[in-house]
Amino acid sequence: MFYWSGWILFGLIALWTFLPVLWFVGRRLRPLEQATGVSLPRVSIIVPACNEERAVGQALRSLLSLDYPDFEVIAVNDRSTDATGSIMDEVASGDERCRVVHVETLPENWLGKNHAMHRASETATGELLLFTDGDVIHEPGALVAAVCYLQQRRLQHLCLLPRMIRGGFLEDAVVAFFGLAFSIGQQVHLIQTPVPFAYAGVGAFNLLDAAFYRAFGGHQPLALDIIDDAKLGKLVKRHGGRQDFLGAPELLSLRWYHSLWDVITGLEKNGFAALGYSIVAVILSTLVFLTTMIFPYVGAVLGGWPDGSGFLAAVIWWHLMYAIVVLSFSGNLLLVGMFPVAASLISFAFLRSAWKTVRQGGVRWRTTFYPLALLKSGIYR
Repeated sequence: MFYWSGWILFGLIALWTFLPVLWFVGRRLRPLEQATGVSLPRVSIIVPACNEERAVGQALRSLLSLDYPDFEVIAVNDRSTDATGSIMDEVASGDERCRVVHVETLPENWLGKNHAMHRASETATGELLLFTDGDVIHEPGALVAAVCYLQQRRLQHLCLLPRMIRGGFLEDAVVAFFGLAFSIGQQVHLIQTPVPFAYAGVGAFNLLDAAFYRAFGGHQPLALDIIDDAKLGKLVKRHGGRQDFLGAPELLSLRWYHSLWDVITGLEKNGFAALGYSIVAVILSTLVFLTTMIFPYVGAVLGGWPDGSGFLAAVIWWHLMYAIVVLSFSGNLLLVGMFPVAASLISFAFLRSAWKTVRQGGVRWRTTFYPLALLKSGIYR
């Protein structure tokens, strides 16, 4: 029985991970050599930022250096208490394609970032809208490649994943594991299909058809949903839109966080939110994590050979899938042995998020505290 349990677990893990991981790392949007003879629509690029003085200037300048014929940049300073707003004003003063919106107060029943994006979209003049974070660096050919791909595939929504700029050893291990978890959690190989649970949204690059976006109310349905980027993908799919998700390491780059602890604390606001603020979901996800990712090590040791061979196969398989993602992210194969450590750290981050949210009765984000009851009422399901 122990022997077959290991092999059954291995089979389930392999079926769960093989296609999404290969899809995740294998599909890339690359720079176009030329885009002659293509009619390119006007694009409104919306950049919400709060207290991002370290990166926002470089990010905006990279946007203004895009090799694209017709676009505007709407930078939204969402109640920043640092130099973010003045940096935005300085960049915009030298280029008429960029304008700045300063948000001084937050309306009731809105999250700050969601309100900032929605407010900017109301005055945007483009046929397409690009929502991108204030720390993403765009290569000159990024927008041309993305718009051409969206038009050729007749999509309403295109998500691109940037190249993650490398940091410390453990930080890189956790970031790579997060990519692995995202690919299997979202079952990314099904995003192009009508399957409702397979959708994507990436805060670094969400490109949408403006008319389609406005038809479902823009960010209004997501006014209080912290997982705004992913839920934007769910909104598109719910309303019959076609979407796709690709990596774009040659077109976009991002230093996601600046240390391992930044990753842990950065997931504080959205870890529990991703589980619907449900204690039951936290317990179930923890059990799945322990059963599929940690117990195979225990089973391989306790069972010995050959009784534990299925569990050993599961361990090897996890490291193989992790190695594929690591190679696509950083190329540092020394990280491959860190799979159980990285998995445990991400699990800890989610448990910490749940504990802190419940303990303080809500989430503090962008200088505002949101009660848990209010956040639960605003989940887009």
